[in-house]
Parts: sequence; C-alpha cells; structure tokens
Amino acid sequence: MEFNATFLVSAVSFILFCFVMNAIFYKPLQKVVLEREKFIDETNKEADENYEKSEALIKDKNDKIEAAKLDSKKVILDKTEEMKSKKAQMTEDARTNATSMIDTAKTNMNREKESSQAVLDEESKKLADEIVSKILG
Repeated sequence: MEFNATFLVSAVSFILFCFVMNAIFYKPLQKVVLEREKFIDETNKEADENYEKSEALIKDKNDKIEAAKLDSKKVILDKTEEMKSKKAQMTEDARTNATSMIDTAKTNMNREKESSQAVLDEESKKLADEIVSKILG
C-alpha cells in the first residue's frame, strides 16, 4: 500500500465530507429527533395529567350518584312514613265520623221510635175509647 497525494486528498475529502454531513444532515436530524422526544414526553405528561383528572371526575361523579341515591331513598322513606301517618289519621277521622253518624242516626231513630210510640199510644187510646163507647153504647 502506498501513501501518495491521492490518499491524502481522499482522507481530507472524507473528513471534510464528515464535517459537512454533520453540519448539514446529522445536526438538523438530531435536532428534529430531540424535538420529537420532547413533544412525546410533553404529550405523555399531559395524557397522564388528563387521566388523573378524569379518574378524579369519575370518582366525584360516582360519589355524587351514591349521595343522590341515599337522598332519594331517604326521601322515599320519609314520604312513605308521612303517607302511612296520613292514612292512619284519615282512617281514624273516618271512624270518628262514622261513629258520630251512627250515634246521630241512633238518636234520630230513638226519637222517631218514641214519637211513633207516642202516636201509637194516643191512637190506641182513641181506638180503645171508640170501642168502649160503641160497646157501652
């Protein structure tokens, strides 16, 4: 192997080519790769933050749903108890009213009975007097 000027020119050309390629191709390519890595890292970080936020929102929503379920059950129980109380009160009022009406009807019937009895007694007396007067003459 001989070292001559061609070898020296080729070596210098190769080194110059490496510097030119580094300046023109590799550095911009490396810059693009670094920018993409930075973009990917930022996107992953943002995705993780959004995932945590969504998990917190889901938990909050589930808590609110459970609270609403408990509130609705409580309202239903309260209204059921209130309706039972109203039913009992209305039943008692109806009983009282019915008893009062029955007592009034009994009183009216007794009055009517006494009145009818008095009329019958008087009619019986008149009839008896007529019979006696016809028999006696």
